[in-house]
Amino acid sequence: MRTLTKKEVETLLETYDHDPVGSLCTAVSSLLEVDCPTWESMMALLPMRYTASDSLARQETAAMDDLVKQLVEHRAL
Repeated sequence: MRTLTKKEVETLLETYDHDPVGSLCTAVSSLLEVDCPTWESMMALLPMRYTASDSLARQETAAMDDLVKQLVEHRAL
């Protein structure tokens, strides 16, 4: 698995407030080097530690914010 580039992290942060689902799908697609056009397709590819709780699947803000924090701080899953 690759890491996010500085530009990809900047794009994630710039677009997250306006389109959280789309920006996370784009970032995860880049990391995994596969197309994740929908939230469901992205969820199917995430490691279990992110999908063990249903909060991310339900697109709860706190869970989505935690995923963004992980992506920004570590540039990886």
